[in-house]
Amino acid sequence: MAEMLFWAAAILALIFAGNLGTRYRDKKAPFYLWWTISFVLYVVAFAMEALTVGNNWNSVFEYQLYVIGSAGLVGAMSVGTTYLAFPKSKTAVGYAVYFVLVECLLIGFTFLNPPILHGSWQALNSGKNAIVGSTRVLYLLLAAVGGPIVVIGALWSWWKSRRYYNLLIALGALIPSSAGTMASQGIGMAIFPIFNIVGLVLIFVGYVYSRASNQRRPNQSIQEARGA
Repeated sequence: MAEMLFWAAAILALIFAGNLGTRYRDKKAPFYLWWTISFVLYVVAFAMEALTVGNNWNSVFEYQLYVIGSAGLVGAMSVGTTYLAFPKSKTAVGYAVYFVLVECLLIGFTFLNPPILHGSWQALNSGKNAIVGSTRVLYLLLAAVGGPIVVIGALWSWWKSRRYYNLLIALGALIPSSAGTMASQGIGMAIFPIFNIVGLVLIFVGYVYSRASNQRRPNQSIQEARGA
């Protein structure tokens, strides 16, 4: 059952990536590009989880792809958030360069120093034992830095605009993170993939509708002014 749910999450992430990629093609807004990259990495991470949930990460290669995808998806998502908050600032460009550099280093170290897999699926899925040394430092530089940026950025956008769709992004990031922490302790493993799907949907809906709300507001103001 868990394997099927992870595959469902991977397919859903692929559909969302296609939607956001189309929006980037049409709008040329950088945040759509980075959100597309994030959802592609979601596909990689979920697919590796689906392949391994029944055999406890027997393949080092699959685990390496999972490490790259799970850290990178958070990093890419946070770059998109930065571009949305500071669209014309060098801050977003600088953070994007930071992400690309650290992600490339993570890919290199992950393959140069293959992990030694031991422990339960839940423990390995949360990075215990296998992600060590330089790989662990780089992983944290992406996930531990990117995660708060996504949540804080979404909350800040809500505080400025009071558009509640921004809260969906923060909630969507927190739900799978909390579920992953619980699963690593052997709690709630059965609902872990469901929480991932819920988080994925909330983030996507938050992206699409918070941006749509931003685009509609000027038109609404013009119409109200004309009607006054």
